[in-house]
Amino acid sequence: MARQEGDGRPSSRGPDSTSKAAGMDGGKPKSTEESQPGSAEEKKPGRVAALFTKLGLDAPTVCTMFKGSLPPTIGIAMCHAPVVASYFITLGYLVPVISVFAMAIMPRGKFMMNLLLSLLAVCFGSAVSMLALWSAVQARLHTTPAGTPPTATPTYNSSQSAVCAVWLFANIWFGNVVRAKLPAFNLPIIIYSILVNVSATFGPIMTTSAAAQLYMQELLTAMLTALALAFGVNLLVFPVSSRVVVFKELADAMGLLRRLVALQKEYLSSLETDATFNAATHTETFLAKGDEETDVGQKKPSLTKEAEAAKALEETGSKLRELAGKLHADLPFAKRDIAWGKLDAKDLSEVYTLFRHVYIPVLGMNTIIDIIKRFSERSDWENPGGIPDETADEKDIEKRVWNEVMKQVHEPFEILSKAVDHGLEHAALCLGLVPRPKKRSNPSDADVEAGAEPMPGDPGFASVLDNRVQAFYSRKGELLRKWVEERGINFDGGAADQPSFRSERDQVQLYIIVYLENLMHAAGEAVQDLVDFADEKIQDGTMSKHRLITPTVNRLRKWVKAVFSSEDSSAEQSPDAMETGANIVDFGGGYNRKRDPEHLPPKTAWERFGNGLRKIPKFFGSEESAFGFRVACATMTIGIAAFLESTQRFFREQRLVWAMVIVSLSMTMTSGQSFFGFLCRIGGTIIAMCLSLIVWYIVDGHVPGVIVLLWLSIFINYYFIIKFPRFLTAILITIVTQVLIISYELQVLAIGRAAAERTGQPVHPTYLLAPYRVACVAGGSLIAFIWTIFPSPLTDRTWLRRDLSATLYLLANYFGVISSSLRSNVRGTAGDINMPGSPAHHLHKVSRKIYGKVMMLVSSMSQHSEWQRWEPTVGGKFPRETYHDIITRSTRIMAYLTLISYTIMHPTRVRLSDVADRGDHDERHPRRSGLRGASLSLHTRSRHPSASPTNREWLGALADVLDILKPTHHTILSTLTLLSNSLLSGQSLPPFLPLPRPYEMTRQFMRMRQSALATPDRATEDVADGAPITMVDSRTGRADDSCHHHPDPDQGVRRRHAVANILDPRNVGQPGYAEFAVLQVCTTLICGDLAGLVRAVSGLVGVVDFSFRLGASYSSLDLPAERGKRKVH
Repeated sequence: MARQEGDGRPSSRGPDSTSKAAGMDGGKPKSTEESQPGSAEEKKPGRVAALFTKLGLDAPTVCTMFKGSLPPTIGIAMCHAPVVASYFITLGYLVPVISVFAMAIMPRGKFMMNLLLSLLAVCFGSAVSMLALWSAVQARLHTTPAGTPPTATPTYNSSQSAVCAVWLFANIWFGNVVRAKLPAFNLPIIIYSILVNVSATFGPIMTTSAAAQLYMQELLTAMLTALALAFGVNLLVFPVSSRVVVFKELADAMGLLRRLVALQKEYLSSLETDATFNAATHTETFLAKGDEETDVGQKKPSLTKEAEAAKALEETGSKLRELAGKLHADLPFAKRDIAWGKLDAKDLSEVYTLFRHVYIPVLGMNTIIDIIKRFSERSDWENPGGIPDETADEKDIEKRVWNEVMKQVHEPFEILSKAVDHGLEHAALCLGLVPRPKKRSNPSDADVEAGAEPMPGDPGFASVLDNRVQAFYSRKGELLRKWVEERGINFDGGAADQPSFRSERDQVQLYIIVYLENLMHAAGEAVQDLVDFADEKIQDGTMSKHRLITPTVNRLRKWVKAVFSSEDSSAEQSPDAMETGANIVDFGGGYNRKRDPEHLPPKTAWERFGNGLRKIPKFFGSEESAFGFRVACATMTIGIAAFLESTQRFFREQRLVWAMVIVSLSMTMTSGQSFFGFLCRIGGTIIAMCLSLIVWYIVDGHVPGVIVLLWLSIFINYYFIIKFPRFLTAILITIVTQVLIISYELQVLAIGRAAAERTGQPVHPTYLLAPYRVACVAGGSLIAFIWTIFPSPLTDRTWLRRDLSATLYLLANYFGVISSSLRSNVRGTAGDINMPGSPAHHLHKVSRKIYGKVMMLVSSMSQHSEWQRWEPTVGGKFPRETYHDIITRSTRIMAYLTLISYTIMHPTRVRLSDVADRGDHDERHPRRSGLRGASLSLHTRSRHPSASPTNREWLGALADVLDILKPTHHTILSTLTLLSNSLLSGQSLPPFLPLPRPYEMTRQFMRMRQSALATPDRATEDVADGAPITMVDSRTGRADDSCHHHPDPDQGVRRRHAVANILDPRNVGQPGYAEFAVLQVCTTLICGDLAGLVRAVSGLVGVVDFSFRLGASYSSLDLPAERGKRKVH
């Protein structure tokens, strides 16, 4: 068993899993004492230590390299023993080869899954291969004339060869269909392909069923022996559980969060100077990492203090997102693992959920970069020499107000950053993610006993954290009052005495301030919840003792379902009755599977049977089936030589079966990845040839020396697997080629030359065998590359476009789920999120599913974006910059939507007062009993007995305002869907799209409020959405009347009152105002990126435009300021 996962031991995944600089030591901001000049200087490392540090050769990396090199080395040494060599004869080389593909360096959870699937593939492949050999022998027996005398060597039989060829083609097709359909079978299918290739190509020389059975028995034993070697090494040599990996990633992620908070504090401090708007107008300083390229001949602007802080924020946030993605992928394996530990699977899920609750608002604070940049971008501010005096005065006022706001927010954020930093440290110490520091000396202990403030990791630290968060909460209201004073608004006056805002930008500034406050507050409360959980695990004794942790039957059932499904479980849900009443909840079509436009939903049993029947041709016509057919054709391009009389002997003598294996290993679905892999595999094979010659001849073929040098070579090769996983396939081929060459030669020494040549394979010296292996691998790689692009390639560029289309469609769905969640949350129709069947439960389940799929697509798009660089361009250039712009904007929209979703599902609360009001106390855990994970909905909070009638009335007004916002939300959803379909089909966009302008809803609210205050008695008029068109409900085909005039005259009065209240700064403390501010800010940011998406997609697919202009083109209508401000893609 592995060591306890919470002992602070680093995982064996090396820097590929987690960056060393992102750990708790590297990611933690240095304290003030550590940065003092008088602190002790660290000793400079020696040259060897510095070299090891530069190469990343830390203890986990070296242990993993050693661990990976053991199975093939043990296999080669074992097969050289006379007893083992006499049993396997010419199949002994398969033991070290298969042990390489078993990947013993995986964490235990992933390895056990791969091992079980490999066992399944080997056993199934052996059974099918035995059936193939038996049927081939029967074909020989039925086609051989009676009375034919036996011969010393088997004669060629065309029927037997044809049967073997058919079985081989079918097996390769089936295996690669499974490989393409189920990614978990990637390595097991490679082992399966080796088995069926070896057995099928030796099938034509089998004359009896007994010989075929003996051959398959030896082949199966070799495969199982190799898997057993890898199993023993994985469990006994430097064992690493998947739980260790997850806990190491959690520790590093918390370290990155702490560093991110420190960088955010530094960035906010840089915004206090007068250079805020000057630096913000330089777009290049705020672009993502991939956008930093400037046009040829242009000089990059020098980075200001603000720009440097923003760049550091972007880089740290990018590392944190990448690490969070790895954590999300590794968590299921950790929950299925068997370990001797402390925290069980439910605890792991809880820790990850609480970490995510901290991660989202803290990372969301990075959006202040984009907010400041967009808020400072005004066309009349771009040219200082041409700015009128009034505009210059207005800009100075804006700068001064923002500088004062940032100075005001600095102190509350200072309090919050310290609370978040110490809270994360406390949770990491209590949960065993990092080792505890050495015990304090007696004087310090005396100070603690005397009443000194507890430090992170000490009992009672939670109360210190509560005091800091409460201090932040008490100070954050001063920020708003500062803003009010700058605007000259009487905060304590009546609604009629409120002066009007100078512009909609004032109201937007209010939204941004409340937005920042809400994220800060949410981060503080999330850290409190994490600290509560850590303290609970200490108090209930969970962290004081080890116990055997095993997965439940239900979790194993979910694992099997996940392995054998190409995607997550379906989101399809049937209409259900809520348990709290007799109301029937009718769920919309977005919850169901994608419809078939050529067939209506089946209603009879015969129609359902027909739907099942149609799945058969659909399966054979799928891309996965086409990929399997390509691989089978590529394999038979080489394998046909084993089944023809004139080439059969040549095939066996030159061992061309490994060229067929290389085909199965090298074939990919896209051409860019295939071309890149082709070059890497050729280079890796040449390196393997050189290393094999060195290993064999440097010790003149002496067995002990050869084994030791081969181990050293494999040991070094695994360094590149750990540090450069992108080249995994090429490095595996390098290792396997070395093992093949050396094991062939050692096999001859063990069994003798005569026995080695008994199967028709001549013995070659190493200096000839090595080049033959290079030619064999090169030929297989070339065949694989040809069949990847022939007859029609599926390019990475096509795949990237389809992934982008799917991402935009999922974003539209995500936005629809969020809008529905917000409205139902405010109106109180969502129900309990923890009650299966309730709308809230369905919405939460669907939103999590969409989020997971988008994260997978983001990773896929990143890979295809890299692979497409290796595809040869025929014709016009690939619009790489445009696609990168679409990916960047889509990722940003996803981040904004995640913030909205988090804010809706987890509204902030005043913890201490809430506890006092509810009286919800628990003797063991009085603070956590009703708080952690129990974020009450806005409607529930307003209906609580402690809520005032004003709160209920205001929340009802907020619900009416959300109805006014529905057209804007419909427009965003419709535009995303249209862009997705246009990108997928390549059809042109319409010439005009109803995109909402930034701050447009604020302008409408201000006009409505002024109208309502000016004519309070006009109750018969309704507040419309201002849209010049009618919104048609595509579900019914009728106009959507929910956003327009209602027959009830009181509806118009209520809406005008709602609009008047929603813009009143006095309502910032009302439930839902912060959520509404977050919605407004994020929607504005989404609208900006949506306009950019429209420009990018229209540049790719074109516009349906048959108009004409005389003397000018539409491209010439761009404003000079616009052309100079943004890059032309």
